[in-house]
Amino acid sequence: MAVVRRLIAVICAFGAMSLAAQTKPATTPAPAPAVTVTASSEPATPPVTADTDKDLMNPRALKISLDDALKTAVERNVGISLQRYTFLEAGEGLRGSYGIYDWYATGDLQHQSNQTPTTSQFLPSGSKVNIWDFGISQTIPTGGSYTVGFNNSRVNQTGGGTIINPSYNSKLALGLTQPLLRNFGVDVTSRGILIARNTLGINRDQFRAVIMDTAVTAEQSYLNLVYTRQFVDVVKEALFLARDQARITQIRIDVGASAPLDILQPRVQIATEDQLLIAAVAAVRDAEDQLRAVMHLEPGDWDRPLIPTTPAEYTPITVDAEQAVVQALQLRPEMHEQLLTTANREIAYVYARNQALPQVNLNLNYSAAGVAGTVIDPSTGMVVNSTGYSRALNQVFSRDFPSYTFGVSLALPILNIAARAAAKQAEYDVQLSKVSEEQTRQNIALNVRSAVRAIDTAAKEITASRTAREAAEQNVEAERRRYENGLSTNFQVLTIQQQLSSARASEIQALVAYNSAVVAYHRAIGDLLDVASIKIEEPQVNEPEIFGHFINRYNWLNYGSHVQQPQTQQ
Repeated sequence: MAVVRRLIAVICAFGAMSLAAQTKPATTPAPAPAVTVTASSEPATPPVTADTDKDLMNPRALKISLDDALKTAVERNVGISLQRYTFLEAGEGLRGSYGIYDWYATGDLQHQSNQTPTTSQFLPSGSKVNIWDFGISQTIPTGGSYTVGFNNSRVNQTGGGTIINPSYNSKLALGLTQPLLRNFGVDVTSRGILIARNTLGINRDQFRAVIMDTAVTAEQSYLNLVYTRQFVDVVKEALFLARDQARITQIRIDVGASAPLDILQPRVQIATEDQLLIAAVAAVRDAEDQLRAVMHLEPGDWDRPLIPTTPAEYTPITVDAEQAVVQALQLRPEMHEQLLTTANREIAYVYARNQALPQVNLNLNYSAAGVAGTVIDPSTGMVVNSTGYSRALNQVFSRDFPSYTFGVSLALPILNIAARAAAKQAEYDVQLSKVSEEQTRQNIALNVRSAVRAIDTAAKEITASRTAREAAEQNVEAERRRYENGLSTNFQVLTIQQQLSSARASEIQALVAYNSAVVAYHRAIGDLLDVASIKIEEPQVNEPEIFGHFINRYNWLNYGSHVQQPQTQQ
């Protein structure tokens, strides 16, 4: 009976407990005790290394600053060397254009011997002649030309009633031809020199532009190398965090706080970061090659690692967009080049207008002659008198036998279709060039304004990316603590760690972009070489002195001063 009573008492008690459970409100079961895992009892995650880490210990590594990279690029760049030769060719072209004013000397030395049958006693039957003729001619800046001739001969004739035999004949002749309409004017005659001088200026501006572009490329390549090396550190840190997360997860699995499958997500992230690290190291090598090519290093130095020593830093600058545009229009070589191009077309227009005029030339000629020799009496054949060559020279310079002529020659085209069409075409060329000038000004203004905005944008991005990076660092620490206390998951921790890596990379990108924007700004306004302290060793071109002072001074003899320049159509 006692056993039965105990069994009934147990059943009643169980029934009472069941009834109480049915009437009690439902509550959330208490969480399991948190398992806090610390790293103090486990080996710490080893630091991550990359192939680029060995560069710092490489004795052949080339540590180079930004200034050294710029100077080396400017001194050794192939593109600059090619442009230098183009500039030198233009300089020789300028020197060669002075050939129009070069002296042209002539000489004629002959010995003639003639024996001919005669039908009259008054005709010579034979002669021997020695000739010494010399001359010089030159074009002058007004479009005319002069000639100076000095002719000499010794003639020995047989028969023919000759009274002086042998005879010495000497003559000094001066001639001047000066155009009065077509081909008149210093600017018309010297158009080749003026165009060559402007072309040299164009090549000078192109030379300067190539140097600035090379400096921009060198600095951007340098900054790219800075970024890629710092990005390797970012990827290394991301890989370290992924490995550390895998270590912590394994500890939690070992103590039973996490399921074994939880290790899969960290392993996937580790493999992903390994791939990124391989690509980041390859990007460093590519950036090194790019900088080596810009610097034109010797082939034996291409295996030396390049380690930049100038970091990408944020140095605020204040720029005025309107003032920057004004400065750019004064300094940009592209603007100078366009202005010189317009000047060349204006020179061609002046010449084309001049060629449409009638041809009217003033001709002046003067000569003085002299003769000497042995005078023979034709009736007796006896020698009457004998004088030498000096006697003929004395007659020439004493102007005993002067001669002169002057006159005007005229050639008037009737329709002159080709010349007038060429002049109109040249006028359109000038108008086209002036429109191009306006377009160049507009493009420069847009380029400068864009460069100013890029600086402002990059500066703001630095502030924003820095704030995001700091917040991401705090978020990672907080999420890792939550995970260690069982309040988060691997997926959440790894996602936030990826956000931190992206934030760090974005901050580096913002710094590099800001420095690149500053470089682009100085290129846009044209003072990059001065800011970078780059001195241009420009080849010297010495112009000949032939009429140089006359050409530059007596501009009142310019035909173009009387020609109205074509106006740009609005």
